[in-house]
Amino acid sequence: MNIQDFAAEDEQFVRQYVYDDASVVAVDLGDGFDAGSVDIVGDTVIVVGRGDEQYELDAPGVSQAFIRNGVLTIEMEVDA
Repeated sequence: MNIQDFAAEDEQFVRQYVYDDASVVAVDLGDGFDAGSVDIVGDTVIVVGRGDEQYELDAPGVSQAFIRNGVLTIEMEVDA
């Protein structure tokens, strides 16, 4: 699933910031993910919350991803 489809489907609050060398996407996942975990496999970000909640998001060029206080932050490199 790509990030735009994820945001539209689950009505998540999403913000994207584009800089010269990176694009940053921040998604408010809510309280169920305040102790969640994130893994990166290739161009896929795997997010796991409490219980059965899990998402796999396509993020081409992802360089890092983390969750803090229920907010998922994904940093992706921008092609120069």
